[in-house]
Amino acid sequence: MVTFMVYSNRRRNHIHIIRQYNNEDMEYTGTRLVIFLKKKGKLIYDFDDFKEHKYKNPKDKKNYKSKWKIQPCSIEGIIKKTMTNCSEDEKYFMEHIIYESDKIDIEDYIDKVLLEENLSITS
Repeated sequence: MVTFMVYSNRRRNHIHIIRQYNNEDMEYTGTRLVIFLKKKGKLIYDFDDFKEHKYKNPKDKKNYKSKWKIQPCSIEGIIKKTMTNCSEDEKYFMEHIIYESDKIDIEDYIDKVLLEENLSITS
């Protein structure tokens, strides 16, 4: 499923990947890929059986376990950040990954990120 939405956040263009698991048994349910394009909006791609869920706005939550951490990235010039959190009802556990760059256009690294994350958005 692909959704296109208006994106008003001030953040730079970036790719956000969310891998979702059942919190009870850690069984993988699905992945959501969100491509944030500051001037155009965001593209959302759901893979496998990703379940939409309610979550607290990170600005409101006081969960000290869910902080973004910079990780090594094999793609030159790209910053990779990770964090984990749970859905509001604690049914789902999520691993979040953000790829971004202040030097490279998103169009120039999106294919490398998709390859690294083993995702494909072409039919």
